[in-house]
Amino acid sequence: MTSSANRDLFVTMLTALGRKDFDEVERCLAEDILFEWPFPVMDGFPVEHRGARWFLEAMQASWRDFDDYAYRIETIHDLVGDDQLIAEYSSHSRYIPTGAPYSNRYISVFDFAGGRITRWREYVNPRVVAQILGEGASWSEDGGAQRRV
Repeated sequence: MTSSANRDLFVTMLTALGRKDFDEVERCLAEDILFEWPFPVMDGFPVEHRGARWFLEAMQASWRDFDDYAYRIETIHDLVGDDQLIAEYSSHSRYIPTGAPYSNRYISVFDFAGGRITRWREYVNPRVVAQILGEGASWSEDGGAQRRV
């Protein structure tokens, strides 16, 4: 069964991410963590990328136009192994340029080793992202999410 330490690490990381406390998030992630988004979030956004530093810089760029995220954990599914879990959660924020509320739902699979998250596979609804940023919104490494009006 998923260890309590790994469950706690996930909760700590998600809480810090919502507060945009990227230093705390970085302490929870392995330096070479593998991120996977099987359903692309938007045009140009990778379906796979490795590295905690890249992720943190991407989130800082993407979230500059959003208030902090209030995450709500719906369910944590324990797996047979100590070092994996599946989580269902939601996020709630506000897109500052328009004042529109933003909420999305996620199912993520996490792997852990050495007290850090080593893999994060996230299933997120890209239609919700498109609704807030506009159809045809795109991602660029130097500027983050680019809203299409």
